Amino acid sequence: MADLIHNALPMPRRNIISIRPDDPVKKSIDMMTEYDIGALVVMDNENQLVGIVSERDIVRSCLHKCIDLETAKVGDVVNKDVTILYSNDVVEKAMQAMTATKRRHVLVRDENDDLIAILSIGDVLYHLLEDKARVIEQLENYIHTY
Repeated sequence: MADLIHNALPMPRRNIISIRPDDPVKKSIDMMTEYDIGALVVMDNENQLVGIVSERDIVRSCLHKCIDLETAKVGDVVNKDVTILYSNDVVEKAMQAMTATKRRHVLVRDENDDLIAILSIGDVLYHLLEDKARVIEQLENYIHTY
């Protein structure tokens, strides 16, 4: 049976932290540091999704091109080509999307189309390791009962 994204989301679920496109990039760095996260959802003034800004986006757009972090805006570095999956999609679909897009985060919606989470590659890896540990424990228990 395929495992669903819902099961790979960390519990308790982290809040989705968002930022505006006209905010300074420096503010996004400060927020990522404060919340110990690697990406922020970018929402416009009408709370419509613009995209995601990640640590990688900042490094590649600002530091690599020597753009001033104080004057650059989040809208200048945002990734607008965001993968959005549903919580009832299989984890493998998230893994395929991350591999194909070379992005470490996907957005997750519920059945009502509400944005409920950012799923990171770290979340997926942790989930897979936990799943493997459960299988090993079950196999060991089976072996020791016979």
